Amino acid sequence: MILPTVRVHSSDRDIPIHSDLPAVYRKLLRSPMRDPIPLETENGLYLTDLELFLDSRRSRENGFVSHAHADHFGRHENILCSETTAHLLKTRYNVADERLNPHPFHEPLEVGPFRLQLLPAGHIYGSAMLHVTRKADGESLLYTGDFKVHRSLTAEEPVFRRADTLVMETTFGAPKWVFPGENEITGMILNFVNQCLEEGVVPALLAYSLGKAQEVQAILTRSGIPAVSHPAVAKMTAACREAGCRLPEPLTFEGTVPGGHALICPPNVMRSEEYQAIPNLRTAILSGWALDRNATYRFGVNAAFPLSDHADFPGLLDAVRRVNPRRIVTIHGYTREFSSELRRQNYEAWSVDGGDQMELDLQR
Repeated sequence: MILPTVRVHSSDRDIPIHSDLPAVYRKLLRSPMRDPIPLETENGLYLTDLELFLDSRRSRENGFVSHAHADHFGRHENILCSETTAHLLKTRYNVADERLNPHPFHEPLEVGPFRLQLLPAGHIYGSAMLHVTRKADGESLLYTGDFKVHRSLTAEEPVFRRADTLVMETTFGAPKWVFPGENEITGMILNFVNQCLEEGVVPALLAYSLGKAQEVQAILTRSGIPAVSHPAVAKMTAACREAGCRLPEPLTFEGTVPGGHALICPPNVMRSEEYQAIPNLRTAILSGWALDRNATYRFGVNAAFPLSDHADFPGLLDAVRRVNPRRIVTIHGYTREFSSELRRQNYEAWSVDGGDQMELDLQR
């Protein structure tokens, strides 16, 4: 691909700029420093020099899959991912071995003029960030995928590496999204479960089958509380165990919940007749969106607890400080709000969605 060039008044150099990028991102790329690693955003995130799409849901020739959630997965001809994610993709989506190119965390992967490295993202078990370095001049880019900034019980501890360009998710990128501490959230969940069991009520914990379901299983296990799992949850728990995650062997729900047990299941199954028929059921949603005061009404549950596998607003800011980038592109969620906040803190930051208020005058 031949990149067009434009003359920028703030620099005495011609800098390659993708003409099909949103205007705000083209301005971001006009830097008087080294040329950024080219990134197209018009039809998904695409590293042009590597011919590599990032978390594209459409089938591509080459794609990096950061983790095994459906909204980040596409059936690419060649999939770059972590070793754990490869195992989960095979189990969850029946991806053929010949499509998978699993790579260990931290080990450099040489691809032509670039050096790639997968770093733990802390989102779910096996989730990875992608760090790219151009060997000729050291220019670098970090793509986060979904991430957290603190280690959980079931996901690897996230590792951030300095990069010139940071492409980051901002699901909770507004100041109102500040989660309680992990111990406080765990206490909320255990108090709910224990109170239900004392009253002879079945506590049903609603969580995505991959990720938070395993996290809440680990929370219950540490407190000696047994649980039965919806078959989809049990399947993913077993797959995580096979990949090395320390979890007890799952007990699959088969129509009844034994006394003294909690129930772990995806939120959508609670509408089914089988689960509606469980007597004395009390439900709780596990989601970062539980901070919304209308969460119990929105999800149709008895309780809501902000157990999230994403970084909250302070966590997003912490990630930026750790990476210390020269430029930032925000994706997913509160992209404009968070990029605006970063500009107020003197970062060059722009939303992938465009529509940012132009606050920098690059001409002189």
